[in-house]
Amino acid sequence: MSKIVVIWDIMIDKYTFWKVKRLNPEAPVPLINVEKEEERLWWAANVAANVASLNWNVDLIWLVWNDDWFEKLKKLCKENKISLYGIPLLPFTIVKQRFIESTYHQQLLRIDYEDIEKTWRNSEEIWRKIIKNLKQINPEIIIVSDYNKGTLTETSIKLLLEKFWDRKILVDTKPKNTTYFKGVYILKPNFKEFCQIIGQEIENENYQIEKYWKDLVKQLNIEYLVVTRWEKWASLIWRDWTTIHTPTQAKQVFDVTGAGDTFIATLWWAIAEGYDIVEAVKLANKASWIVVGKVGTAIIKKEELFENKNHSQSRK
Repeated sequence: MSKIVVIWDIMIDKYTFWKVKRLNPEAPVPLINVEKEEERLWWAANVAANVASLNWNVDLIWLVWNDDWFEKLKKLCKENKISLYGIPLLPFTIVKQRFIESTYHQQLLRIDYEDIEKTWRNSEEIWRKIIKNLKQINPEIIIVSDYNKGTLTETSIKLLLEKFWDRKILVDTKPKNTTYFKGVYILKPNFKEFCQIIGQEIENENYQIEKYWKDLVKQLNIEYLVVTRWEKWASLIWRDWTTIHTPTQAKQVFDVTGAGDTFIATLWWAIAEGYDIVEAVKLANKASWIVVGKVGTAIIKKEELFENKNHSQSRK
């Protein structure tokens, strides 16, 4: 079994489910009655959770902090069968709390517990520790899930690519960091990020995508570019300019939170399982549109992905 490692920004997603039963006697505002609360993994940790849910061994490496939330992070990783390699050097654990109305699953507000100015910055000592962990695990596949929280620099990526140039690396990063990842196996922006990368506000149409992405593939020297496109979902281009667009079935969308994480995880899982790139994108596409029908950050299960389907014939 190929080893898959997920690295970069991790956080906890906290959900507070509530109902309004009466007005607040202290002020003319609704009184929220909390029914339940739960924590879930998000960002790179959610990618890892999706890989693990597809019955594949996965390791998660990144910076953490020894606070109360870190204990919950370790517990969630254990419950999701993720091997966590935490390096305790962050100033805090990032938490995002969502208040969700219980009946109709509508989000009232979100509270972010983070301070981007205090987020760790690059140092050679820290990167030696990260590279050491990667060498010990010796993965065949590396997923980089970057949410631009100040922990990524050109120097750090250069070191990563130099040490693991012979591994398959899939990157989901923010537009400002895209040029750091020259030569990777797959780059996966969403449509908005793609527009920011090319510096053009284009329509979400196939011909517009095809007009601009060849130069990007050539500039970055990547093997594949995958652009996720919301309701039109995914487009794929090879280094030789072969292009496909994979539509999806329309469905009711409850929450798009984490859908991109599910896409990345399923894409790499399918590649590790031996599916060709086209079928891998199709499976990732299907997985994403399953989880958007769920509430909040959600993971895909293998039985959901293959319900009434047999994809075995599509493997290499």
